[in-house]
Amino acid sequence: MSISVRPVHHESENQEFLTILQTNLPSLPHERRFKWLYRDNPDGPAWSWFAFQGTPSQVIGVTSVFPRSMWVGGALQLCGQVGDFAVSASHRSLGPALLLQRATFDPVDHGELAFCYDCPPHPAGMSTFRRLGIRPNCKVHRYALPLRVDNQLRKRLGAAAVVPAAAGNLLLRLHRLSARKPRGRNLEISVHQAAFGEEFSKLDAAEQRPNAIRGRRSAAHLNWRYKQDPLQQYEVLTARRKGELIAFAVLRLTAEVVTIVDLFGAELDDTAFSLLTAIVDRFERSHQTVEAFLSEGSELVAYFLKMRFQLRSEAAQVVAYARPQSEMSGFLEKNPIWSFSQAEIGA
Repeated sequence: MSISVRPVHHESENQEFLTILQTNLPSLPHERRFKWLYRDNPDGPAWSWFAFQGTPSQVIGVTSVFPRSMWVGGALQLCGQVGDFAVSASHRSLGPALLLQRATFDPVDHGELAFCYDCPPHPAGMSTFRRLGIRPNCKVHRYALPLRVDNQLRKRLGAAAVVPAAAGNLLLRLHRLSARKPRGRNLEISVHQAAFGEEFSKLDAAEQRPNAIRGRRSAAHLNWRYKQDPLQQYEVLTARRKGELIAFAVLRLTAEVVTIVDLFGAELDDTAFSLLTAIVDRFERSHQTVEAFLSEGSELVAYFLKMRFQLRSEAAQVVAYARPQSEMSGFLEKNPIWSFSQAEIGA
């Protein structure tokens, strides 16, 4: 029996859409995040597609593309990120996945998006792209800095872990201190609790690289992403000089891990080290690890390595699609720098 793909009409088919998402991607409360992610995005509403089979049609899969403003070679472009890709267990073969993957190219082929990109987190997610003859544009790696060894040793040694844990924590701290450099001249690092204002939009527009691709960080986008998220709470640190915003970092916390979701700004020789130092000082007694996800072309990688972060694993591959023979396709073929962090690959 043949399988087809068509757009989802969220006004009348939203419950069926949410049901198949919740059934096949149960780790997220999709109904709670739907309005925020699919409708309130400052770049516009998402595109979604059903894969279906038979008459009457049985929905067997879904996927979506979320519009994302990107700085591409110094120019602002509307692009899209593929997400919420789900196929029913009874139909998890290459055929339905391939049809859904092709559907995500439609907004690009129709000129609504400059390009779309996906971020498969494991090799199996690359199978449809291999069949389509599309290679990854870059890889994203997880970097980690251990702060403490308490929990790791407690799992192995139980109550006997107290003394070796104290010694291990001291050695880790001395190792981190050996990488310290003086805080940037006249930089003030502080917690930012208010909404993101126009100064963040100005910083975003000022930091351009002609051969790089990165997500937009206007006040509207930052407020939507980090202040209005119904599922996550974030902490924000800013680096300022005489009150002027120079850089900032966005953090997501669990009981043990601090994830640096974003670190962005100017004068990174000073601001990156100052922000990373402040993060370590803030959490070295309460958390086990600080982690970050950075593309292989990101200029931040060098600063993280100098601060003793270590490359731990491959986290995702970034695969982009642009309309063949288009100006954007030509730009991507020149292998620009993908300056991506968790801010670009996370939904």
